[in-house]
Amino acid sequence: MEVPGAQVDRIEAVAQRCLDTARIKADDGTWIFQPDGAGKYPGRIYFRDFCYAVEGAGHLIPPEEIAAAIDFLIAGQREDGLMANCVYTDGRPVYVVHGNEPPTDNAQFAVKLVDAYCDLTGDYALYERHRNALMDGMETLPLSPDRLVMIDPANPHSAYGFTDTVGKTGEVLFSTLLYWEACMVLAKLGQRAEDHDGAHIWFEAAEHTEHKLKDFHRSRDGMMNAAHADCNQTDLWGSAYAGVVRALSKTETVRAGEYFFDRYDDCFLRGCVRHIPQPRHWQRMLAEYPRGTYQNGGYWPVATGWAAMVLDRFDHTTAVMLIDEAADLLEEQDAPEWINETETDGKLYVASAANVLGAVKRA
Repeated sequence: MEVPGAQVDRIEAVAQRCLDTARIKADDGTWIFQPDGAGKYPGRIYFRDFCYAVEGAGHLIPPEEIAAAIDFLIAGQREDGLMANCVYTDGRPVYVVHGNEPPTDNAQFAVKLVDAYCDLTGDYALYERHRNALMDGMETLPLSPDRLVMIDPANPHSAYGFTDTVGKTGEVLFSTLLYWEACMVLAKLGQRAEDHDGAHIWFEAAEHTEHKLKDFHRSRDGMMNAAHADCNQTDLWGSAYAGVVRALSKTETVRAGEYFFDRYDDCFLRGCVRHIPQPRHWQRMLAEYPRGTYQNGGYWPVATGWAAMVLDRFDHTTAVMLIDEAADLLEEQDAPEWINETETDGKLYVASAANVLGAVKRA
């Protein structure tokens, strides 16, 4: 969405500061990027956080460092194809966070990360080098017969990493949106590589998933639910992201924008976005956090750009106001991870600045 150029410059400056402080050297000499520059998540790199960094602020990172960090992450892939949740500076991969199974988003973020690098640099050799690894990773995802990402209610575990403490079960929205998006990316990359049979398979998978994504959509207010079993609740982040990646139609996206406009104070605080609207909290948690904090009622800048882009479809002035509030917060509080009415947690959190930056362009 278009905003004044001065706003873009302000957000970009914060993103640069986050990247500079989050950049560290792994034991093998590779430059990698921690989720933050303040030491909350020290000595490791994550697919999802680095993907957001490259998608939103990749032009601020030397291309050779992006490629090397991607190689470092994918080197942590397990023999069965499972992508690591994070990789430490010594090369040690970690696969499971909360519960007994891995999160359901790392394979998709690996695909999206490689695609973001290719789009940024035009260097498709990286994709060719990792093509089989990416496809193997996608095959490890737990899918329902309808090709929606699925978590067994009897065996809850982390789904999308930015809600990894939330006990969403059944078919889950955000990881499914990422799966659909990654299928489309692999189809596009397959076409470019003249792998037409492979491209067709991924296009078909995406089409089937896209059709069933409508099961998450609510006709009464235009929003989407986070899951079909536990936490079958309004997903603000997922609804906004669905509009951004065009999993919603133009009309549906405008309706989601209208919801954000009508319930602005239930969704936003100082330019940050709650996962679910006030006064609700998640029905099931995998880790104990006080209500109103972190992923159970905290407000995050990570989703602000998506929400603003969707809000922009309904009311441009309010969308620009949301970005203005976010820019002020990012500057004044050094890009926090999340906030609430009385707390600010984390500093120099890369995705907080990068995702807002990725959503704006100079008017």
